[in-house]
Amino acid sequence: MKTKNLLTGIVIGTAVLFSACTIQEDNIGDITINQGGSGGDTSGTEILEGEIKENLTLKSSEVYELRGGVSVVDGVTLTIEPGTKIIGGNTGGVFAYLAIEQGAKIIAEGTAAQPIVFTSNKSTPNPGDWGGLLLAGKAPINRGTTATTEVANLTYGGTDPADDSGILRYVRLEYTGGKINADSEYNGLSLYGVGSGTTLEYIQAFNGNDDGIEFFGGTVNLKYAVVTGAADDSFDWTDGWVGNGQFWIVQQSTREGDHGIEGDNLKSNNAATPFSNPTLSNITLIGAEDGDGKNEAILFRRGTKVSIYNMIIKGFSKGVELNDSQTFTNLDNNELTIRNSVIDNSTSFELSAGTATVDLADFATFNNYSKDPSGTDVPSAFEISGFRGTYSYTTAVDGVDNFDPSTLGAFFDAANYAGALQESDTWTSDWTRQ
Repeated sequence: MKTKNLLTGIVIGTAVLFSACTIQEDNIGDITINQGGSGGDTSGTEILEGEIKENLTLKSSEVYELRGGVSVVDGVTLTIEPGTKIIGGNTGGVFAYLAIEQGAKIIAEGTAAQPIVFTSNKSTPNPGDWGGLLLAGKAPINRGTTATTEVANLTYGGTDPADDSGILRYVRLEYTGGKINADSEYNGLSLYGVGSGTTLEYIQAFNGNDDGIEFFGGTVNLKYAVVTGAADDSFDWTDGWVGNGQFWIVQQSTREGDHGIEGDNLKSNNAATPFSNPTLSNITLIGAEDGDGKNEAILFRRGTKVSIYNMIIKGFSKGVELNDSQTFTNLDNNELTIRNSVIDNSTSFELSAGTATVDLADFATFNNYSKDPSGTDVPSAFEISGFRGTYSYTTAVDGVDNFDPSTLGAFFDAANYAGALQESDTWTSDWTRQ
């Protein structure tokens, strides 16, 4: 570490920082960290830009600003202390992001009382103020052995399903989704070929301008996740994602929103292998009308497979739609299933632009309900409180008709009830925003 007394200015990348105070400047590989400063910088922040080429710890006593794209390179670990705040949307603007490249790791372990928060630097924040958080791993994808990300030009994919990109726990990502051009925007959390050795728990994407959390292939699992106010899809997958998920919540806003879940295999080849084929349980999708009358809880298309148990859908214009012939084939082969779920929509299941031999009436009776088992219409029996969806009748929610997901494997907790939250659950407390 070296100390300088600045009376004129220094150049950091393309930015000139002027100050009449003493700052401390560290160089970690090609990344420059500046403490203090003025001339457009928030007082007391440290600026991060470029590549991180040596192990680095971000301290909770500081605020860090992402200036443009910041990448952690192969072999390097970025550790972030509980309670640390990382901001974007000032000088870095919509192009500010943090990327964990193949072979690198992020250890970001917050707590419910001290979450790690990535957010906007604007005094009046808006969706899309900065980019987002990107992880690129070496797990299999179906675009080839490897591919290049649509943003940030990262390589992802490989042959190691157990690849480890680190830990994200109690992390909140706010106002993400910076728009690069008409076709490309950042997601809150983008998971490119991330392996099952990575731990993802207690993550919220809040008021993003594109998708909340998206999987691009890989084998990573995700437990305890909340997406609030996504302008596009809340959860999204493609490129052959085959991981597990449990305790997911979607809460749309009236501002804008598309699907609660959008699941694809591969656009250019719907039969590409490995097929996208996640297993999910205890999902709550709460929609909100944004004025177009088109919000749809789930869209499965382009050949995806999936198994979902114990789900609640409420408040969307449409329930579950299936597109494309390979998707219908997967349905016929019992490789696309929704079971033990409550789907509260006037149109619960819909096939679009194709046919399947499976009768949707049969598909909808795998212990799924568009009415309460007593015969009472679900809307009169359903109440929403925050993230919670509760029923006055318990048969469909807590009774024998529900499935114990712990029988699916070690990842899943025993939770034989529909939705992500029971009345007594507190896992969303303290660290999330509504």
